[in-house]
Amino acid sequence: MEKLSFKNKIIYALGGLGYALITVMHMLYLVWFFFPPADAGIPYFIPQEAVFLSFTFIGLVMALGRIFDAVSDPLIATWSDNTKSKLGRRIPFMRYSALFVGLSYVLVFFVPDISGINGINMIWLAVWLSLSTLFLTSYLIPQTALMVELAVHPDDKVDLATLNSVLWFAGFLIVSFSGSFWNILQNAFGLTRLESIQYTFLGIAAMGVIFMLIPAFLLKEPGTDKINKENIPRQPLMPAIKKVFRNKDYAVVVASTTLYNLATTMFEAGLIYYLTVLALQDAKVQGPLTTIIGAITFASYPFLNKFSKSLGKKRIMRFGFILFFLLFVAISLLGVSFIPYWLAIGLVIVFAPLPQSIFGVLPNAITADCASWDKHETGEDSAGMYFAANGFVRKLGQTLGALLFTSLLLLGKDVGHDAGIRMAAVFGGIFSAAGFVLMQFYNEKKMLSYMDEEHRPDSHREVKSDPLPEV
Repeated sequence: MEKLSFKNKIIYALGGLGYALITVMHMLYLVWFFFPPADAGIPYFIPQEAVFLSFTFIGLVMALGRIFDAVSDPLIATWSDNTKSKLGRRIPFMRYSALFVGLSYVLVFFVPDISGINGINMIWLAVWLSLSTLFLTSYLIPQTALMVELAVHPDDKVDLATLNSVLWFAGFLIVSFSGSFWNILQNAFGLTRLESIQYTFLGIAAMGVIFMLIPAFLLKEPGTDKINKENIPRQPLMPAIKKVFRNKDYAVVVASTTLYNLATTMFEAGLIYYLTVLALQDAKVQGPLTTIIGAITFASYPFLNKFSKSLGKKRIMRFGFILFFLLFVAISLLGVSFIPYWLAIGLVIVFAPLPQSIFGVLPNAITADCASWDKHETGEDSAGMYFAANGFVRKLGQTLGALLFTSLLLLGKDVGHDAGIRMAAVFGGIFSAAGFVLMQFYNEKKMLSYMDEEHRPDSHREVKSDPLPEV
């Protein structure tokens, strides 16, 4: 098999670091910025109560952005799958969208009227949040589909997904220290709290764009000349979508991934609330806590890489759902009078790292397996659509999770009135348990049948891929 160098694996994964720096700003701070606790020191820019049924404005506008994104996912995927260019089918999208991803994500925080709640700020948020999802899709779907073309063997796919996740988590760690960064800016330059937050995010987004462009300019997309010369028929949109979802095993993966994203939204969007409201800690504690979790997560990646190859991705995914369930049990103990807060936080540190690494790596690796199986069976390369479907369910889970989480906050999001935050942890546990059950129905052996017998994972002596270095 064609060898994929470790250098190219790193270059590919730097894109993950780039979009992590940008997207994690929204993941950790978007709800907090526009729906802040009373003592956050941030003005209210949008309505803070339910505006439609029991939904908040921030929850509805996030859902609107995800719906807009969901419509664009298959369109971008089909466009990318059918593109013929001297640069390939994926690289042009990555080059031309990176800058717009950074701009749209950071402009969300630069509301035009800081005097208070008004319609201009509401429109600003809705427009830029929707555009940010479109531009991210234009980069992310081609970038993940590129994995199928760069990595021939499933082990190389696991390596790429692992390194991408490692650097993504590095970006997550950097952004989690934003509270410390904006405190430094505020004290050093005499800025307001709002200005220091905005400039912190502006600097992080600029770094993110640079890293996103590195693989777009340094990687050469394999098979470009062959694709441009061959008369490959274009795949219409709706038949391409139906074709992907006729793969029943992939449908199982899609459903379990949706449940995971529902659960992880309860964790990621709620983390700053769990710490400041339930555990009564300062917001800056999030950085050190995330660093500890991140250090353990980093240490787990080599073991995840090894055991997912030997034990199979399905078993490891199910184990991840068990740990995620236990994580939400630990979160529910924060602030309980007879349990020391340090014990509950300690349990969070124990249960959080492995699910972060497992679900950061394996869903994309499994999607790549399913896309490779489909190409082997049909002769058509639908990798873009497979990853579009994967992206769609990720965003669907995040959308429903955001709607649910922000609506639960109406039940209580302040110290002494925290019922909504605690209910978020309960729902996170339920979603995790359901994902564990559903993943049992995935037929991993079938999805790996596209390989020649001599190249199956149980015959590693024949594999000529460039593995990750030993740690």
